[in-house]
Amino acid sequence: MSFRATFWLFLSALAAAAAPGADSIPKPDNVPDITTPKSQTQLLEKARLANDDLYANLKSFVCAEEIQRYKGDLHGSKTHSVDHVSANLSFENGVERYYDIRQNARTRPDIASIAGAWSEGEFGTLLQQTGRLLETQPVTFVAFETLGQNPTAIYRFNVSEEESPWELEVGSDHYRVPFTTDVWISVASGEILKIARKSIAIPAETRISEITWDVTLGAVDLNGKSWLLPTAAAYSVEYADSKRREWNEMSFSGYHRYGSESSLRFDGFQ
Repeated sequence: MSFRATFWLFLSALAAAAAPGADSIPKPDNVPDITTPKSQTQLLEKARLANDDLYANLKSFVCAEEIQRYKGDLHGSKTHSVDHVSANLSFENGVERYYDIRQNARTRPDIASIAGAWSEGEFGTLLQQTGRLLETQPVTFVAFETLGQNPTAIYRFNVSEEESPWELEVGSDHYRVPFTTDVWISVASGEILKIARKSIAIPAETRISEITWDVTLGAVDLNGKSWLLPTAAAYSVEYADSKRREWNEMSFSGYHRYGSESSLRFDGFQ
């Protein structure tokens, strides 16, 4: 079965809200107190501003994306590699641009020409949508967690099918799927360090029981300056009837910024 899941923007304007009950969740000693509704609201506002800055920065970077695709059963006992896909990637006018795409050693015209499970949008669109949805959906504080050396607060929100920007394509059919998103926010800087999106309410005719999608961001040093940029992502599809799954592991590397000269080059991909 060949399908794809892509992102579309949802730009409604409702008020975000932090749910009560966070004071019952243990707080590590080395993180600021964000267990009150006021402090959570302040952290979410900090995250919104930090996310806006990050989204603006993504527009000036290009990188290489490596995708290793796998198939196996749900228990992981029969796993095998499907192929390796590579591409160069930029983020322009609010969407990802893929070029120099190769599946193993074979050149492909676009990501959509590759059979099987694949995704587009984990570089910038997922981050953009998450920032918007943090503003427009009721948000619940879930827990504290340390990512690497970074104390984070995990927040969660749900998006209905009617409001969903997540589009699933199976063959010639298109579906809007509802989902839940967990967001790891640095309690020190307000930066989003990880996003994990999951849907289990998928139309039965697709025979898909679950889709998960996540991206992790990390520090990338360029010319003596550190930038927070996507470093890894994963995409997984489970099929209930056959008890199997397909998943892709993605990495981003070789970052560099482009100026007016390379901007002219990328104009050809718009």
